[in-house]
Order: sequence, then C-alpha cells, then structure tokens
Amino acid sequence: MNLSHLHMMITVARLGSLQKTAEQLGRTQSAVSMALKKLEENAGFALFNRDSYRLELTEQGRHFLRQAEEVVRQQQRLQSLANQLKHGAEPLLTLCYDHTCDSKLWMPSIQHIQQQYPATELHVDGESQMRALKRIDNGTADLALCPWLPLFRQYGDFETLPVAPFELTVVMSAALMKEFGRMPQSRQDLLELPMLVPQNLEIGINLDSVLRLPSQQRIRVNEVNTQFELLMAGFGWGIIPKHIASNALKEGKLVEVSIPGFVQQVRLEIHLVRSANRTLGPAANAIWQRFA
Repeated sequence: MNLSHLHMMITVARLGSLQKTAEQLGRTQSAVSMALKKLEENAGFALFNRDSYRLELTEQGRHFLRQAEEVVRQQQRLQSLANQLKHGAEPLLTLCYDHTCDSKLWMPSIQHIQQQYPATELHVDGESQMRALKRIDNGTADLALCPWLPLFRQYGDFETLPVAPFELTVVMSAALMKEFGRMPQSRQDLLELPMLVPQNLEIGINLDSVLRLPSQQRIRVNEVNTQFELLMAGFGWGIIPKHIASNALKEGKLVEVSIPGFVQQVRLEIHLVRSANRTLGPAANAIWQRFA
C-alpha cells in the first residue's frame, strides 16, 4: 500500500471532505478520490460511507485507520531518524514557550546546549494563544513549554512531560474595586464590570465555551502582558497566571476575586511538549532527558 495514499486517507477521515483534503495537501480532488479507490481495492472493503454529505468511516474503515496512522507515524519517525544519523547534532534547535509561562524555565537547558553542543544554533521563541503548541504540530519548533490540558491531544500527536505547576487566578485592580464600591461577591457583580479575556486560541479552542464566565462587556487581548497592563490600569477583571500577577498582588495593586462555586483559582501544569511523529536530534533529546 502506498504511503501517500494512506496519508490522504487519514486526512479525509479528519476533514470529512475530498475537496478540503485536496486543498490542504495540494492535490486534485480526483487524485484523492483515486487514492481512496486504490486503498479500498487493496483492502477488499469500503473505507468510507458515502451516503451523507460528510464522508464517514465505516466500522472496518475505523480499524484500518488506526493501523494506517501507526504506519505513517513510523515512516515519519524513520525519516526523522535517518536525517539525524546523516547530519549528526542538529544545526538549529528551536525552543518555544507560551507567554503565560516563565521563560526562565529554559535557562538551564540553554546553558547545557551551549556547553555540550556549541555548533547547534538556538532559537528561543515566545508565542501567544498557544501558537507554541501549533508549531510543534506543524514542525516549525522542536520543543515547547505551555500550560497543558488533556484535550489538547485532539489537536496533534503530542508527547509531554510535566515541568512545573501553573496557577490561574481571577484579579482586578484595587482602584477598580474601590470605584465599584466593594469586592465582587456574585455573578451579577461581575456582569456589571468589563472582562479582559484572551482571544480564541490558535489551536481552535473557543474560550467562551471553556471559561463560561459572565460579562456584558469584553475586551479581548492576544498577549498576556498586554492583559496584565490593562488589568493594572483598571479596565476590567480577568483570569491571569498567578506568577505574572504575584508582585502586584503583594503590593496591593491587584486583588484576587474568589466567588466559591463560580470563579476561583485554577491549578494546572506546564508541560514540555514534542511531536510523537518526529525523532528528536541529540541536542533536543538532551533537553528532553534533563526535564525527564
């Protein structure tokens, strides 16, 4: 069976459309259709039910898909390994982190790479809205640090290691609280104040459906440091990583808002993330092992 045909089948299963698959892979719709036909001829059964508008896998097709994904994944790993064996230590290593994370978490790893792999050029990129995770998925970054939720696995084939605790807290400025006249005690109180909320994440998650927090007026920002400055200026209340707000909280410039059973602190973890479909080079693997 042709690996490119398997790749097309996997993409069709994900998108449910020959046209969208052709557009994404840069192929013609007839080429995609022919690839599926060849696969079905070789397999001896239908992979997709074509009765509805969206192509849906048959029961046999679902079993076939799981094995096809593993075959393609192994081929990608083998190609990645071949490249590493051919070239040795990678000439370029790209590390990403979400701006909500503390970039200092990378410092020991950067020092190690400078000492052990001096020929490897390091790029350290900060990203917003979970673009770091998207870059791992599309292969433009080798390793990333980002807050982690299990549901992120549906957006890529990731392997992760827990690195550090990550705490979100609900805050507003002391000046805004004074202007409001009291600490918000209820959902209705929050409805009367603007909410500073991140824009929807690059990996396709609608934050409104996740957060389910009230506000009649919203100010959307695409970067956590901008959100912090707007919170400090008293433009509204919002959820922010506690390590970013810690000094302002200690100084009394920001205050934490806690409404039991409704809004309060959220405790997550920062994870180190890599693609399960690519083999890490020596330098990237050294960083992975240090965190492990």
